[in-house]
Amino acid sequence: MKLDHIAFVAQSLDQAQAYASQLFGVALPAGGKHPLMGTHNLVTRVAPGVFLEFIAIDPEAPPPNRTRWFALDRLMQEGKLKDAPQLFGWVASVPDLARNVKAAPQHELLEVSRGDLRWHFFHRKDGQAEAGGCLPALIDWAGGQSPVDRMQDVGLRLNQFQLAHPEMAAIRAKLQGVGWNASEPENRYVELTEAARPALTLVLDTPNGRVQIEGGGL
Repeated sequence: MKLDHIAFVAQSLDQAQAYASQLFGVALPAGGKHPLMGTHNLVTRVAPGVFLEFIAIDPEAPPPNRTRWFALDRLMQEGKLKDAPQLFGWVASVPDLARNVKAAPQHELLEVSRGDLRWHFFHRKDGQAEAGGCLPALIDWAGGQSPVDRMQDVGLRLNQFQLAHPEMAAIRAKLQGVGWNASEPENRYVELTEAARPALTLVLDTPNGRVQIEGGGL
């Protein structure tokens, strides 16, 4: 189980671009469209094996026949994204995901596509974050090969990704139950810490200098 990508949710991709330009001093490369969810994204590599994603509802896509992932429907309805994109959570890669996750009433395993990419995705059916974003959604790229190495590098470097929660011991046990090993290269960026409330802290080195972003708890 490895850190695959870190996800921001945005009101629109134009908003995400403006945010990245002001905060990071970069333009974010286009990703593509997710027909199953009616969303689209911007993606960029931030470390070996790890990318950053900004995702939003695609205004040109028909509404999906399901709740969108990353709580986009609720967050848009509540106006939580009107001022700026929000740091939502993360996605971890797990090989042979279809065989390594157990069926649960609250969760679903999806087959998803974006352009020529295919993958399995395991998340809550209602699209909400797990443990305030401290527990990841799970992904298994077709062929076992993440597209991260094909992604454009615009000069963002992952420095640290801190997950804080009042029940971190239980969260750590759940992660280890799905194969989490803190010594994996991608996982060395992740710090698990006890805190009074769920929160995420992302530290990036950017052309504008070191940037710390607080999020989670959505």
